Amino acid sequence: MLNVFSKIKEKNFEEVSNGDKAIMITSLLIECAKSDENFSEKEENLIKNILKRKLHLDDFDADKCFDDSKKASEKSVEIYSLTKDIRDNFSKEEIIIIFEYLWQIILSDGVIDDFEASMMSKLTGLFHLTGMESSQAKTNAKTLLNQ
Repeated sequence: MLNVFSKIKEKNFEEVSNGDKAIMITSLLIECAKSDENFSEKEENLIKNILKRKLHLDDFDADKCFDDSKKASEKSVEIYSLTKDIRDNFSKEEIIIIFEYLWQIILSDGVIDDFEASMMSKLTGLFHLTGMESSQAKTNAKTLLNQ
């Protein structure tokens, strides 16, 4: 288990650093990318670009964060606990921004399959977002992808 998840399980929230938060976000992005059983290189590159441009990680830290999160994902990240940990450590505004990142991953291949749609519907509920907030995040993600 990654150190960040053990800290959270022990309720040491004051110890959750920005790097730990980046791992939580990355783990969720990876789970989203895997939801259609087709985790492409394009999605991997997009996740790393989000880490660099949006979370301001340098190349080394972005690669390490991605690799650590992917290893944790392969050992099975439980989505319900992960979303609770994110809700506990991020503001509603930050969660909506994370949702834009998730939509970017889903939309990156131009197809929203049933598994991806189901994942986003489930995450909307788990993050206590409205359909309107999810829809706006999706629209914003489309705009960002087209830039």
